[in-house]
Amino acid sequence: MSLVSPRRRSESGFTMAELIVVIAAIAILAAILTPMVFKAIDDARVSRAQSEVKSIGTALATAFKDTGRWPVTNSDGPAGTVDRLVTSSLVPSVAGTGAGTGAARWGTYGTAKHIGDFLYWNNPDDDTGAAGSNANETNEDYPTNGAQSWKGPYVESYDLNDPWGHSYVVNTRFLPGGSYSGTQRHKVIVLSAGPDGQWQTPFTDGATEDVQGDDIGTVIHVK
Repeated sequence: MSLVSPRRRSESGFTMAELIVVIAAIAILAAILTPMVFKAIDDARVSRAQSEVKSIGTALATAFKDTGRWPVTNSDGPAGTVDRLVTSSLVPSVAGTGAGTGAARWGTYGTAKHIGDFLYWNNPDDDTGAAGSNANETNEDYPTNGAQSWKGPYVESYDLNDPWGHSYVVNTRFLPGGSYSGTQRHKVIVLSAGPDGQWQTPFTDGATEDVQGDDIGTVIHVK
């Protein structure tokens, strides 16, 4: 009479207890790693914004060096002098908690014009076509040859949003030749509203015009 040997344990799969242990270990690892991953993403976004505000500031300074003029006028576009430059239409308009004087004005004050009209297209007066037509001194655009001519584009694309999907803003009214007629000197800043999308940096307080809160910006040093 023959005897049938029992099935070896190795022929079966994981036991329920073993699966529970594996799942628990994965859950613990996920709980440990998830905050680190999100922090790394947040840090990368901040670093990108810091790099982009500096690049915009450099592009503005380079365009001034080439043309001899700051982007503060718009002959045939929005009425009056340009007070703010924006990098897209998605401009935050709300001041955050503890914001400085006039912080909301970064998104609302005066006449705004797209920075790409100065840095991507040679279109300071809104007459230049997409292919660069009418880009000449007669039509109030920057000259394209000779001394102090436009040598752009100075930026890689016309539209640019910060890592949180909002426009960068430059308070150009305080540049030489801008609309500001007061005696208190104000800083000119390329600014992002930061992760919360709300402005904290003062717009008109000459005493404390430093980048505040989670805003991210760089000062354009004007001689």
